[in-house]
Formats: sequence, structure tokens, C-alpha cells
Amino acid sequence: MSVIALPKSPPLSELTGRQLQWIAGGAMMTLATMPGQTNFIAQFNTALRTEFGLSHGEFGGYYTLATLASASVLVFAGILADKIPARRLAISCMLGLAATALLMAGASHVAILVVALAMLRFFGQGMLSHVAMTTMSRWFNRFRGRALSFAGLGYTIGDAILPFVLTVSILAFGWRNVWAGAATMLVGLVVPAIWFLLRDPPEGRKGRPVIANPDGMGTMEPTGKQWTRSRVLRDPLFYFLLPGIMAPPAIGTLYIFHQAHLTQVKGWDLTTFTAMFPFLSLSVAVSSIVAGFLVDRFGSWRLMPIVLLPLAAASLILGTVAPIWSVPIAFICIGMTQGMMNPVVGALWVEIYGTAHIGAIRSLATAALVAASALGPGIAGYLIDAGAPITIQTFGYATYCGLGSILYLVLQSAMSRRVATIV
Repeated sequence: MSVIALPKSPPLSELTGRQLQWIAGGAMMTLATMPGQTNFIAQFNTALRTEFGLSHGEFGGYYTLATLASASVLVFAGILADKIPARRLAISCMLGLAATALLMAGASHVAILVVALAMLRFFGQGMLSHVAMTTMSRWFNRFRGRALSFAGLGYTIGDAILPFVLTVSILAFGWRNVWAGAATMLVGLVVPAIWFLLRDPPEGRKGRPVIANPDGMGTMEPTGKQWTRSRVLRDPLFYFLLPGIMAPPAIGTLYIFHQAHLTQVKGWDLTTFTAMFPFLSLSVAVSSIVAGFLVDRFGSWRLMPIVLLPLAAASLILGTVAPIWSVPIAFICIGMTQGMMNPVVGALWVEIYGTAHIGAIRSLATAALVAASALGPGIAGYLIDAGAPITIQTFGYATYCGLGSILYLVLQSAMSRRVATIV
């Protein structure tokens, strides 16, 4: 087997002003996804259930249905990232997200609520996230890992700030006015910012996404032209990689979604539990930045065996440790896995399939991740109703993550050979 030489990771000082603008645009896009993210929508849980007379189970069922519907559409819409310039597509998604926020503000029937939830999940968590990460993957080579990690900080900022802001705003102005305010912010502030930040590609006005040669001199055409989406769907390696990648959005989300149940069975105070969320946000931010540097130095495929290990540790902690002081440790571990996801997995698809069809390929993976974020809480809720508390389920989740890490270790040779052939 041939040995792949490790490239020298360039210093951030070599980033050009235009490249920095595009990274800032990526962070702005991920921040703008918040109205479609679970942490944002969850703040309206009580208000929406009261308004439409829904039980916890009914609202959760509608939310799962809406999320799965958005994932299904994303499989087909994601290819637009290969056909439409990033700025135009991002702004279109933001306008769609703003229009959906207005639909939520005026929703008068549960059917409209379900449609609005599906559209929020599609434009926000799905399509806009897909555009942001595809853009960073396509336009950056030597800085790809760090571009993905810095762009992903928009998620962290939103998760750290918005839950409290939303709680206060809903009490002060009412839930409908908050959704209208979100639409106004998107159109009035975020859309103009993206218009400015992404006005010219990193390689100039006529630039195309290209990959630097190994010696750093000159460029060559986008890689992986032979890896169309139809061929990827026939590639066994894709299906070996996907189950483990789906674990973080499924397992990490279910612990947050079912936090009331978790704190009840553990005997913890819910307010104290939620007060420790900053540990999660800080861990995501730090691990994302560190992972970005490691991706640029070693390649994402070498890091795959370790991505799921912190989540496995968090599952064991939540299942076995009784004192409340274990929560920050579990949050730090969950944050480590979530933080590594964007730079490691985001770069992985480019490394093994190239950049030529990255939008279409990423849409398959993104749709799977969106679906996982719905299925995880849904399956866990069913198991809870069947008499298996989360403290019992955690052992199964830890085992799943451990087996995934072993599989990625076994796949190292296969990924190494694939990376060497991507031209």
C-alpha cells in the first residue's frame, strides 16, 4: 500500500481577505439556520401546544413527520448547490426561511403548523446548512478543515445565545410576534450581509472552485468528476460510512429533546440541568476549531475512528453516574463529537469523492443527518413509553458508537486507497 504524505498545514495568516469574507459568510449562513433548528423551535413548544391543543406526543409526532418530509425533499433539492452560485442560492433559502417564519406567525390551523415546520426544517436545518458546508468544502483546499470549523461556529453562537433571548422575547411580545421578528431580521440584516460577503468568489470574479496542486503551485480542475451521485449510491463505502455519521444528530439530539424525562429519572433539577448548556456550547466551539486544524494536517479520514468515542463516553456517564456534577462532563463529551462533525465529516466527502459533484453527494448525507435528528428522539420516546428509560437506553447508544469507531478503524485502508485515487 502506498503511503500518503502528510501535507504541511499552512498558517491562517496566508488566508486572503476574500477568503476570510467567505468564511464569515459561511458562519453567517449557519447562524441564519437557527429558525429551522431544534433548539430554536423547542422554545415555542409550550406556546404551540397550548395554541393548537396538542399533547407532547402529538406535537413530537408532527415534528418528526415534518422533519422526515424535509429530508426527503432535500435529497433532490441538494443538487442545486452544484448548479446555482452560492450567494444566489443562500439568499433564496433565507428568503424562503423568512417567508416560512411569517407563515408560522400567522398559523391558524394545525395543518398549517405542520407545513410550516416542514418548511422551516427544509430551508433552515436542511438546505441552508447544506449550502454553507458545501460552499466551504468546494472553495477551500489547504484551509478546508478550518474553513468548515469556523463557518460552523454560527451554530454554536446561535445555540448559546438564542434560547434565552427567545424565552424572554416570547414572554414579552408573544410567540407570533417573535416569528415575525425573526423574518424581519433575516430579510433586513442577514440577506444584505450575505450579498456583501459572497459578492466575489475567493479566486476572483471569474473564479471557479479549483484544487491546489500538491506542490502549492498552479491549479487543476475540480476532482472526482467520475463520482456522480448515481455512482456514489452504488458505492459500498458510502453505506459503511453513513450509519456512524448518523449517530451524533440522532443520539445527541435525543438527550436534549428528552431532557425532562432524563432529569426526572436521574433525580436532577431541570433548571440546573439547562443552566449547564454553556459547557456544551463551549465544547462544540473548541473541538470544532481543533478538529479543523487536525483535518488540514492529517486528513479527515484518519480522524473518523475517534469522532464517536466522546459520545460513547457521554452515554455511559448519563447512564451510570448519579451526581449532578456529571452533567457538565457529559455535555463536554457530547460537544466534542458534535464539534468534530462539521470539519471532519464535511471534509470527508471531498477527500473520498472529490469536488465536482460535492453538492449532490453532500445532499444525500445531509438528508440522512436530518432524518436521524428526527428518528433518534422518536425511537427513544417509543422506548420510554415501552418501559425502557433513557438511563437504560444509554448502554445501547454507547455500544453503537463503539462499534462505529471500530468499523471506521477497519475502513482506514479502504479510505486511504480512495483518497489516493481522487483526481
